[in-house]
Amino acid sequence: MVESFYYDYVVIGAGSAGSIVASKLAAYDSGMNILLIEAGASPDNTQMWTPSDWFEVLQKCPEIEWGYQSVPQPNLNNRVINLAQAKVLGGCALHNAMVYVRGSISDFDAWGKVVPGWSWNDVLPHFQKVEQTMKVLLGEADEFINDLFAAAKQYGLPDNPNYNTSESQYGYALFQFNVTNSSSSNLIRETTYSTFQPERYQNVTVLSQAFVTRIIFEGAKAIGVEYVKDGQQQLAYIRNEIILSAGAIASSKILMLSGIGDENELAKFGISVVANVLEVGQNLYDDLFVSAGFSIPQNKDVPFYSYGLAPAVIFGSTENSSSVIDIESSVGVGTLKGFPGPERSFWLWPNIMHLKSRGTVTLRSSNPNDAPVIDPAYLTAPGDIQMCKTALQLGIDIGNQLGLSQWREKQIAPEPGVDLESYIRETADTTHHYCGTCRMGTDEDSVVDTELRVRGTSGLRVIDSSVFPLSITANTAAATMMIADKGTDMIIKSLI
Repeated sequence: MVESFYYDYVVIGAGSAGSIVASKLAAYDSGMNILLIEAGASPDNTQMWTPSDWFEVLQKCPEIEWGYQSVPQPNLNNRVINLAQAKVLGGCALHNAMVYVRGSISDFDAWGKVVPGWSWNDVLPHFQKVEQTMKVLLGEADEFINDLFAAAKQYGLPDNPNYNTSESQYGYALFQFNVTNSSSSNLIRETTYSTFQPERYQNVTVLSQAFVTRIIFEGAKAIGVEYVKDGQQQLAYIRNEIILSAGAIASSKILMLSGIGDENELAKFGISVVANVLEVGQNLYDDLFVSAGFSIPQNKDVPFYSYGLAPAVIFGSTENSSSVIDIESSVGVGTLKGFPGPERSFWLWPNIMHLKSRGTVTLRSSNPNDAPVIDPAYLTAPGDIQMCKTALQLGIDIGNQLGLSQWREKQIAPEPGVDLESYIRETADTTHHYCGTCRMGTDEDSVVDTELRVRGTSGLRVIDSSVFPLSITANTAAATMMIADKGTDMIIKSLI
C-alpha cells in the first residue's frame, strides 16, 4: 500500500542548499510543517569529518557518492570523467576541499544584468548572513607558503589580504575554509547540515535514504513528490511549495522525469509533458583544472596541511589583466592523504574558470534508477584549450621562480619540453563546479525566473547551483549557500 503524508513544504536534497532552506523556513514559522528528503544516509565515517583526509574520502567512500560519470570526452582523449556528486546528509560539503570563495564583484554584477535583483549589492547581505552560521577559517602561512607567495610576487602578482572582501580577487592570498576547531583543537569539516541543523527544529521531518522519483502535478501545479523508502513507494503532498535542491545534475533529471523539459526529448521516453521548458539540463558548466608538479629535495621536510589543500590560493588571468580573473590556482603537496603522486612534491593546480564550453544532462530512460547521460562537452568551444594552456603556463612559471628554489628539485609535470596541449588533453580533470542546468533568467528560454520559480508551473522552485545564470570565479559552495539564503527569503516574502 502506498502511504501518503501532508506537509507545508517539501525540500528535496539535504545538501548545501536544501539544509539552509529547510532550517530557515522552520525558524521563520514554528507552525509550518516541513519535510527535508535526502537520498543518502547519515555520514557515519569519522574520516569524512577530517579535513586533511578529503581527497582520500573523495576516492574511497563510494557509499556517499552517486557514481556519476561523463560520456567519453573527445577533447580529453576520449576519457570518461568521474563526476563526483555526494549522496549523503550534508551533500557535497562532505567530500569537497572545504574552500570558501564568494566569487568576484564583477561576477555578480554580470548576473544582475541578466537577472535583476542578483547583482553584488543584492547578494552580499546573503553571503554575510550565511557566514554568521558557517564559520570561515583563514589558513595560516608557513615557510613553504611564504616562499610560494614570494614566487607569485616575482611572477608579477600582488598580495591580496582577503579575496572575499577585497575589491578584486587578483593576486595571491591565504585560502579560507569551511572548517572549525573542535574541542581537541583538531580541525573539523563543516556542512550546512551540521551547522544549520535542520533536524533540531520540531517542525522539520528529515527523511534520509529516501529516493525521489518524480514530482507530482495536477495540471501545471506541483502537488507532491513520489519517493522510494525501504523499497516502498510513498507520496508526500504539499500545501504550499516544493523546493528542488538536488544539485546541478539531479535537479534537472528530476524535472525531466516529472514532465518538465524539452517535449521532444520527453516524448522519446513516453513521459507526459507538464511544461515544455527547452533548456532543462542544458547549459551545464564546469571548470577544468590542470597540474604543474615539482619534486622537493631530500633536505627539506615536506609540509603536511591539516586543511587538506595548502592554505594558499593564486588568482590570475589568462589575459594578464587584473580586471579579468579566470584562474584560481590551488596548491597541494604530496603528503595530501590519498594523493597518487610522489610524497616529496608540491603542485600548483590552476582551475580554469569562465570557459566557453557548455554541456548537457539528459535522460537515459524513464527509469529513475538510471543515471542521466552527462556530457560536459569539455574544450568544445574555440579558445578554451588556449585558456588552459595559459593557465598551466602560469602554474609552471610560478613553480619555477627563484622564491621556490629551496623547495624545487625539478619540474616533474608536465616534464619540460612536453607539448602542453597534449598534456592537458591527457590530464585535465573536473573541478566539480557543475552549475547552470536550470538557468535563471528573465527570458522565456530560462528554466527558472528571478524568484527561482520553475517556468510553466506553480508551487515549484529550484534552489541550488543549477540556477546559476553565468559561471563565477569561485568554487560553487559559497554561492550555492547564498542562493539558498536569498531564495528562502523570497519564499517567506511570498507568504507575507
